[in-house]
Amino acid sequence: MLLRDERQAALNRVETLCINSADDYASAATQTDDAALAALFEQLGQERRGMAEALAPHIRALGDLPQDPDPDREALDHVVVGLKALLSGDGGATLVEHRLRAEDALREAVLAAQDADLPEHTHAALAGMLAGIDRARARLLEIRA
Repeated sequence: MLLRDERQAALNRVETLCINSADDYASAATQTDDAALAALFEQLGQERRGMAEALAPHIRALGDLPQDPDPDREALDHVVVGLKALLSGDGGATLVEHRLRAEDALREAVLAAQDADLPEHTHAALAGMLAGIDRARARLLEIRA
């Protein structure tokens, strides 16, 4: 069993949430009939995947390896969200709400990681991620309004 220190665990949590978010955005894009919303989901999913890829070298620099997401958990989450969207009567709004909650969780994880004793270049990367998350949240909130 690999023991991670606080810094490694914090960065791995952010990376895992980014990967999960990227996959969840891709799934949400296929669950809506709204072409503009699907395009936004695809774009944000690519941004989250890019965030995960950008974070991987920082994790390795701390002597750890990036984690792999749990495909079973992700598949179950996609089914549950799809069913909620289908049953809600306004699937797009349900998908947007789900993505906002995920962005909030990712934002909290990034803020927690920023509290860790990390190199300055890692803090800069996290600050850039936080700005991207805030932009995504603003776009999702626009759609919700």
